[in-house]
Amino acid sequence: MSRRGGPIRWAIGRGLLGAATLVCLLAVGCGDPAPRAKATLWREADALFHADPRWIGGDGAYSVELGNDRVLWLFGDSFIATTPEHRRAHSKMVRNSVALQTGRDPSSAFMQFYYPQKNADPQSFAPEEGGSWFWPMHGVRLDDILLLFYERLNSPAGDPTGFETNASRAFWVPNPDDDVSEWQLLPASTPPPPLHDITFGEAAVVRGDELYLYGTRGDRHAVYLARVSVPEARARNLGNMKFWDGSGYSANPEPVLDFGAPEFSLHYDARLDKWVMVQTEGYGASTLAWRVADAPEGPFTDPGDLLRPPESFEPDAFVYAGKAHPELHGADLVATYVPSSFGDRPSYEDEKRLYYPHFVRVTYR
Repeated sequence: MSRRGGPIRWAIGRGLLGAATLVCLLAVGCGDPAPRAKATLWREADALFHADPRWIGGDGAYSVELGNDRVLWLFGDSFIATTPEHRRAHSKMVRNSVALQTGRDPSSAFMQFYYPQKNADPQSFAPEEGGSWFWPMHGVRLDDILLLFYERLNSPAGDPTGFETNASRAFWVPNPDDDVSEWQLLPASTPPPPLHDITFGEAAVVRGDELYLYGTRGDRHAVYLARVSVPEARARNLGNMKFWDGSGYSANPEPVLDFGAPEFSLHYDARLDKWVMVQTEGYGASTLAWRVADAPEGPFTDPGDLLRPPESFEPDAFVYAGKAHPELHGADLVATYVPSSFGDRPSYEDEKRLYYPHFVRVTYR
């Protein structure tokens, strides 16, 4: 989360929740090594995130296939410029925003950003509820409706600059083919406590007649898996989901990974015939990494390195939010990460590259 006033640390987003993750990942293996792959920066595609001069940075960067060459992007804390200088010092940070990409190749696609405005004042796309706000997770198009998943947070007592998760929330959009400015966000049913502390929706994948939902729990970000039928999900009823319990699906969730990441993507890759998880491994100066599995329940391989981002070699590095975007073209797999910094306010030049998603091309070997 950003810190306003005094020395500003540009370490924004859920990456701060993972201080223990590096130790866990180094100490515990999961199985076989991940396949080898080659990844390179895709600088030409990064211009996509600079298409709106008022949208001057955001994290999260989850993507959702909408059909008809349309891809929805979901961002967390986002800076919206409020003066013609387009500087973050003169901006408003909204808790979440979205963008619609038209075209599959990000190096040639068109992007339009959306953030509601009230009396010319930028607002969050998913509005706050009292003292709570929403950071995005993943989403999925189910025929004529769109399901979007968010993590609900609030500031802990006595620490207005901190944040803690208090629930997850699912919304459904009944009109996803309309202009995004006309979308309705309506609540969908979710499992009752005590399972609310698993933030399901970090990844949403349809295979056959089932919707698989991945989520995390705890400081070590253990990864859990739930399953619900597509007809139930289309009826906006997620309350009857069943959880992987180690041998089948029941009401008793067991993790598919004991140590995961606070943010990741997961999808089925037909070319590899594998389930692919992409994340940033470590904390601070991290590495873009991936795991694969033969089944949605795992077992997953140990994380394998894809790319050490150049920003991870800089002082006060904070690189996080690694994810894949299988609906995009231009490589065997397209991924992104977000670089930030634990240092003070960045320079004008650094503002143009820090706290924006950066594209990566992955080539299978």
